[in-house]
Amino acid sequence: MAISLVGAPRGLRILLPASFVILVLVLVALYHSTGQLETSQLLKTISNIHGGGNSQPQEEEEVHTRPANTHPPPKYKPTSTLAVPTVTDPFPLLATSTGAPPSIPEYNVPKPGLHRDYGLSYMPPLFIGFTRQWPMLLQCVVSYITAGWPPESIYVVENTGVQNSNADGKLTLQNPFYLNHTTLSRLGVNILQTPVLLTFSQLQNFFISTATSRQWPHYFYSHQDVLVMSFEDGADTIKRPGDRDWFFYDDQEKTDILRPAAAGQRGYRTIYENCLRELNHTLENEKRWAFRWFQYDHLTLVNRAALDAVGGWDSLMPYYGSDCDMNARLEMDGWTMRHRRVGIINDVSTIMEDLAVLYRDPEVVPKFIDPNPIPDEELDKVERPHKDERPDKDAPTGDETALDEENEPGEQPPENPTEESKEESGKEPEEGKQEESNEKSVERRSEKRGRGSSRAAGGSGIAQDYFRALLRVADEMGAYKYRSDNSARNSWQGSQHGGVGEPYYYNADGFGKSFWILAEAGREVFRQKWGHRDCDLVQETALQLDDQWRVEKDWEDTPSKS
Repeated sequence: MAISLVGAPRGLRILLPASFVILVLVLVALYHSTGQLETSQLLKTISNIHGGGNSQPQEEEEVHTRPANTHPPPKYKPTSTLAVPTVTDPFPLLATSTGAPPSIPEYNVPKPGLHRDYGLSYMPPLFIGFTRQWPMLLQCVVSYITAGWPPESIYVVENTGVQNSNADGKLTLQNPFYLNHTTLSRLGVNILQTPVLLTFSQLQNFFISTATSRQWPHYFYSHQDVLVMSFEDGADTIKRPGDRDWFFYDDQEKTDILRPAAAGQRGYRTIYENCLRELNHTLENEKRWAFRWFQYDHLTLVNRAALDAVGGWDSLMPYYGSDCDMNARLEMDGWTMRHRRVGIINDVSTIMEDLAVLYRDPEVVPKFIDPNPIPDEELDKVERPHKDERPDKDAPTGDETALDEENEPGEQPPENPTEESKEESGKEPEEGKQEESNEKSVERRSEKRGRGSSRAAGGSGIAQDYFRALLRVADEMGAYKYRSDNSARNSWQGSQHGGVGEPYYYNADGFGKSFWILAEAGREVFRQKWGHRDCDLVQETALQLDDQWRVEKDWEDTPSKS
């Protein structure tokens, strides 16, 4: 309806048009002065007015962009030319079905309540720490279970720092921190989760804390990059790269341990039963004991009281040097540590192509694959713990051995070596000799097995032949890890580079670089704490427990060439 001003008072006819013009000018001035009224906003406002104010604003996807600036673009590092294979699950049978896992060999099925036969009131837990590389962890867990370790006493400690991302299924297999909670649950093992990503020393203190809260005075822990087996074929005389000189209380015990009964024979014991037996024997024979190492700390029995007595692990020494520090403090305080033998342990960097072989699946042939193969010409470029240093594989020291950041710090020399071990370690082996010796030992035992009797594990010659083939491959995996003078021992840790865009993503190369930075910082803490650079604090110094952080350094710095 049109509005007419005809007949209106003259003053009104002049006032109204003038007021309209003034209102328009005011709106224009406000627009230019504030700059806050966008045309689109004005149109939306008009639309809402005509729509009665009831229409809902349309949701728009919020785009986050970095504010533009005039700085030059960053200079990026060269991209690695090494092709990393796509990660595959090493247990396809379990990954693609919803059924129960296969049955383990009958002779390795743990007897219910076996711990009570050895005077123990609880099943000592086995902690296995995990940070990266799911296939390696899965292989480790399955090897313990098929060797006779009760899954209900295994505790996988997820130390990934990704909060509940794995439990909620938000990470994929290519992500280094991927962990399959469903698979582990189906295997029957327990899962503990650290609140944040912990270093080696912090993880060890987490074990102590967990054992304390659950009233476990003794516990075991294992690295994830090991492959374990029981003495299914009886006596096993090969010395593997990670083995030490075993300690025996007397000759009778030495004979008993070095000549175990084979599977199916009277007196056969699994690696789990041997561990229970070792705990029982230690409690009966020694009062001040701290560690029992079954291939240094690849598998370790821990007396919590000893660690409590010396204040636990030094959390300010994150990786390298932390075990040298702990072992020295324990020995200074009168606690014993001994190398004992309970089973076959291979320190590995590769994985079985199909873990069904550990269940003795006759349809699967034992063979292994390298998850992160490095060409021979690239081996010298692999980052080492120290440049231009060749570790002695028989008796490495704390600052000489390249070990993995999740589970292994440095290395402590054998305590109070026997005359035999002194003779063996008195002369440093020539470079390459140990690797050659390991390979020849594997070959000799393979030939021996080929000529062996038809005595059968569990009464089956086929089962025994399969185990021999399986063990031969496992030994080859151990020798392969030490193939290049330690430079590629931990290449498996860099085998996963996926996960971009997933929760808590962290660049895989950056994670590895950060580890080495922290590792070197830990070495410096060790040097400053004790005034000594090497792991031999007890053997080569007069330091006492209360000398920590109180002594001057005992070495001379190398003069600069400049």
